[in-house]
Amino acid sequence: MSIDAALQRISQIQGMVAPLHAAASTVPTQRTTGGATAPTGAPLATAATYPTATAYAPTATTGVQPTSFTNVLAGTTGALSPKASSLLTAGQRTFATQLAAETGLNPQVVAAWMLAEQSGGAAQSRESAGNHNWLNIGYTDSATYGASASVWSDPAAAAHATAGWLKGEDTVDGYGKASAGVQSILNSAGQPPELQVQALQRSGWASSGYPDLPAVLRMVGS
Repeated sequence: MSIDAALQRISQIQGMVAPLHAAASTVPTQRTTGGATAPTGAPLATAATYPTATAYAPTATTGVQPTSFTNVLAGTTGALSPKASSLLTAGQRTFATQLAAETGLNPQVVAAWMLAEQSGGAAQSRESAGNHNWLNIGYTDSATYGASASVWSDPAAAAHATAGWLKGEDTVDGYGKASAGVQSILNSAGQPPELQVQALQRSGWASSGYPDLPAVLRMVGS
């Protein structure tokens, strides 16, 4: 994307965000204790590690928070923000960039989603094991399906399979196609990041509804 096109896109984004600033209400601070594991009943995150409040939750937040020019530009060019990049493993960065490019989701939304599923030492251990299933597809309450598929051994291939699965394709051997709720996530592509997060929360991906995801998004976009 040329600089002129990027600046034009930034102007469009600012036009979409401005009404959100005017209408937004105070967002409560999310609080948890310790490096918690995924909540009981999360259908796709039983093995995930959720971010701690001390790492990701702001002390006070009012409305939709503005992001820097650098990170707005990153969102228009498909690049991860510096903050997001610093929190992801090398495999996660490749996966996030590829998934954003194939789905149209904002890279910072993808980064926040991945951190909600797998972060810190748990992500490092998964990377060392050569497992790039960063959104925990097939990890359910009752069993794990398709986790040993060879596609997860490469982050770019894993992202491609994930994008296809989100679109309703049968790309994960041993698991089957995504539900209608999960497929609806991609209907939010191209919308402001906050609305993409809301689509994730409504999708049924995790029974918790990802209550901390808006705070994680603000953190990676700061």
